[in-house]
Amino acid sequence: MELVDTAAHHGAREIAREFLEHGAPFLWPELPDLAGLPPDRIAALPPLPYGDPEFSAQLLREQIDTTTTDSSRPPAVIEQQLDWLRHELPGWRAGRVYHPLCGPGAYTAALGGHGLTAYVGVDAGPAVVEHARRRFAGQDHIRFVLGDATDTAAPQGEALCDTLLLTYDAANFFAPSAFRELLGSLVRGLRPGGIAVLDLRLAEDGTAGFDEGRRVYRRRTGSVFRDGPHLLLSEGFTAADGALLGHRLVAVDDGPSGRPSEVFHSVLHVPTAAQLTAALTAEGLDVCVRGRPFASSDDPALARHLVAARKQRTTHRTPPWRQP
Repeated sequence: MELVDTAAHHGAREIAREFLEHGAPFLWPELPDLAGLPPDRIAALPPLPYGDPEFSAQLLREQIDTTTTDSSRPPAVIEQQLDWLRHELPGWRAGRVYHPLCGPGAYTAALGGHGLTAYVGVDAGPAVVEHARRRFAGQDHIRFVLGDATDTAAPQGEALCDTLLLTYDAANFFAPSAFRELLGSLVRGLRPGGIAVLDLRLAEDGTAGFDEGRRVYRRRTGSVFRDGPHLLLSEGFTAADGALLGHRLVAVDDGPSGRPSEVFHSVLHVPTAAQLTAALTAEGLDVCVRGRPFASSDDPALARHLVAARKQRTTHRTPPWRQP
């Protein structure tokens, strides 16, 4: 969505001041007031354009920056996370891994030290997938597939995996009904006794790292949302008693280019531990590990849970016509 750019009539400082005082709809009346939107309208806001080549290239730049946890997990953080999982679940070995929304391959490299035998990663970002393919070129047991983030079922004919990964809030990107549908599809590709690992925000994690209200960020060298100097006008909001956390971000040029402003939405669906357990159980997964690998960290981007659930080897569901 593009907006009629007010930069032609306002300087960057004036835009920032008016945004902080009045909000985005004051500058761009076509934008709805987020505070007045019902949860279903918020959940339906368009997601970040991960499949857009330009956005993918900008995101990749952030994801391979090992000095920050803002857009990815740096190698040392991933290794700490996997070591924690091995400690809590001593029998786990990665084996054959299926990794939807995989990013540029940071987990792939780390899994090599945890029994990885084969890996299939799926991501919607063209630049992200191309980077990962170059990084692991010549390693035939590692493949990266360009695919839509909402179409993450294992490809037809793919061998059942030993480990299913949903990392860095991937499970939070989907509304509850969509997540249940996705989970059912993914679990069909997991062997009996295999492990699903989810790195996600739960309601019990609170809102650490979430900026509610209006913020202005000046980006002098670019960001995920735009190259070159620009302002990011951020409106953070919560809905449904914290089950939805989101931001509306407007990228406004802070220079003479005159590029139209653009609006982006990032919405996370945050279940409680009980709701997540119920969703996993409904798909034949038994939760065996749940905890916070980074409980001692003061980095708010690491205030997340790691949940591991084992696929039942046999199903004992009672047919509906036999239920009491």
